[in-house]
Amino acid sequence: MAARIETVTRVDQALSAAVDALIQDATAFDGVPPVGEHKYLKLHHGADAVRALLIWEGSQLAGYAQLLLNGEEATVEIVVRPSARRRGLGRQLLSAADVLARGAGARMLKLWAYGALPASEAIATGLGVAPSRSLLQLERALDNLPSTVLPAGYAIRTFDPARDRHAWLKLHNEVFADHPENGTWSLADLEARLRQPWFSAGDFLVAERSGVMVGFNWLKRVPEAPPDQPEGEIYVIGVGDSERGRGLGRALALLGLHHLRAEGMVACTLFVEADNAPALGLYGALGFTTRHTHRCYTVPLPATLTRVVGSSVKAPGLCPTSA
Repeated sequence: MAARIETVTRVDQALSAAVDALIQDATAFDGVPPVGEHKYLKLHHGADAVRALLIWEGSQLAGYAQLLLNGEEATVEIVVRPSARRRGLGRQLLSAADVLARGAGARMLKLWAYGALPASEAIATGLGVAPSRSLLQLERALDNLPSTVLPAGYAIRTFDPARDRHAWLKLHNEVFADHPENGTWSLADLEARLRQPWFSAGDFLVAERSGVMVGFNWLKRVPEAPPDQPEGEIYVIGVGDSERGRGLGRALALLGLHHLRAEGMVACTLFVEADNAPALGLYGALGFTTRHTHRCYTVPLPATLTRVVGSSVKAPGLCPTSA
């Protein structure tokens, strides 16, 4: 059966169930989610800079790619349903993403490999590129937690969506000013997350000094975790520049771990850049170890991708799947 590719700027309700089922299928098979949340949420709410590429075999969604266009850069993530792999569908999605990126004026294509599995390494080898960025997913069991004491002068409360969103967004974007995804959140980005089924204001800790928000630890109960192994995540944690070196970051992290354990979670995960030495030092001291490594490969678009797209490499793109 011939496959067809559809391009959309929004994954509406009619498509959402099919895309979610595909992602869940791939996650169960590969042990790691194949796409990132940032672009996925934008596609669910519609945004000019994002595209979804859907490859269909008859009425079945066989593969999916999400593309973020940002000036001269384009970022792509690709997944193929496990039962549809090794038929070249991933290469077709990669080719279509390449065409879209070039047409939008991009000069660099960033390809994410979640889990850094062998198929991803094969594509990277075919392109002759090395990772330009690595993101680590760390984990820690929530037993034997160290005690924690909040440094003097700070108070902890939970997030109030009605009154805190603007102050929190300003602090968040200042803390992550140099981060490629987190540093430019809009109010729409925040509100999209506040509407997620997993969101609970009671899991969102805010630190104040003299009544001013100066730090936060936004926690998440991971919906994909097995029911007998409930898992939490330090979703976003940050401390304002003026508060650095006072022990607030460590205290917020530990308060979050104790909160998750009290809520019945047995493990906690978080994501951190592989070159963030201060954060890795803190998390290592708190007992976190690496669960997965996610890699980003940057390909100059003047260099053609046809040597991979048209080659015998059996992978769908830089993602943890094989075509």
